[in-house]
Amino acid sequence: MRIAYCEDEAAQAGLVRSMMERWADRRKEPVEVVLFESAEEFLFQNEDYPYDAVFLDIAMRQMNGVELAHAIRKKDKNLPIAFLTADKSFAIEGYEVCALRYLVKPVTADKLDSLLDALLAEQERSAVENIWITISENGAVKRIAEDGICYVEVLGHYTWLHLADAPAIRIKESLAAVVERLHRKELFVKCHRSYVVNLAYVERISRTDCTLADRTVLPVSRSAYRQLNERFIQYYRGGCP
Repeated sequence: MRIAYCEDEAAQAGLVRSMMERWADRRKEPVEVVLFESAEEFLFQNEDYPYDAVFLDIAMRQMNGVELAHAIRKKDKNLPIAFLTADKSFAIEGYEVCALRYLVKPVTADKLDSLLDALLAEQERSAVENIWITISENGAVKRIAEDGICYVEVLGHYTWLHLADAPAIRIKESLAAVVERLHRKELFVKCHRSYVVNLAYVERISRTDCTLADRTVLPVSRSAYRQLNERFIQYYRGGCP
């Protein structure tokens, strides 16, 4: 489990990290805790958020933890966020960013263990329910849920993975290579020489384009139309597993 912890008090950060590491030892689960001294440092060092959870102090200098949570939510709707705070007055704002939990300082091992147990259980459930693929972006290896890919696009020398709940990811890999690594190939259909679309996100198909649930319109080539249309009809009749 990889956890980002944003806390401007060094002693508090060290204490919580050591508690997390003791939890990991007891559970025999690897954990990496990445510390940040401010919200600004977190945003500067992270264009995206390759973490299993983010723990945020609320009362930080300049940008506070709630403001940072709002910034995170603009890019990632699903990343678990927990607040560590001595001030409960931000509870309503926490609901707005779908905070997983509040831990009131001083944080106790029992409450922190309970939260980490819940995160681990959700991670294990997600691993069973979702099919994941790993990709390399700018030298960093990422894991993304296959069913979160709306469509794949070739643009120049790069392939873009357009995601439902996160910014698009650009990788230096061919379209064919990406499709080959997908597990549920029956869901992904080529609609144009530069596009492969996930049928789960398609709302309408014509002979020249297909419209996705978010109103994105992709081109449909003459050679791809027949197979795309047949697979689309089959999928929505329940014939596609």
